[in-house]
Amino acid sequence: MEIDQQALKVTKKASVSEFKPASLLPEKKTVSQPTEWKNEYSVGIKTVDKQHQLIMSSFANIVNSIHSELAWSAIHYSILELKELALRHFAVEDALMELFGYPKITEHQTNHENFMNRLEEILNISIRKSANKELLALLEEWKTKHILGADMDYAKFILSGASVIRS
Repeated sequence: MEIDQQALKVTKKASVSEFKPASLLPEKKTVSQPTEWKNEYSVGIKTVDKQHQLIMSSFANIVNSIHSELAWSAIHYSILELKELALRHFAVEDALMELFGYPKITEHQTNHENFMNRLEEILNISIRKSANKELLALLEEWKTKHILGADMDYAKFILSGASVIRS
């Protein structure tokens, strides 16, 4: 009988230690790989690279919020944060391109406007229903086409010895 009581105590201890309320269970796996900063994203202009890192961090926050299935409000406020970061960043890029006379400035600024318009649409949709699919597509497109494409192009122009446009 003594052995049975010891076995019962061991079993009870194991059962208690294995039980975890839902609030103590680990959160769903976060997915930040696609939005982590990599050296290949560097345009070679320190201020722009720092801003891109903040934007990529904001992307990661949004992606993780979506994959963790957080409430719509958490995702909505993450989009608002990205919007503010993007507005400041675009102002810096626009100033640099104007300062150095970047020949594709109008096209680049149009890309910025299109991003902000799409982000605003997603922001408005996110209040009523999930816009996660559209948002993830926008972030991926922005990273691959804009940061790795258009931003690299203007940075290359500036760093290749472009002169400041004098008035």
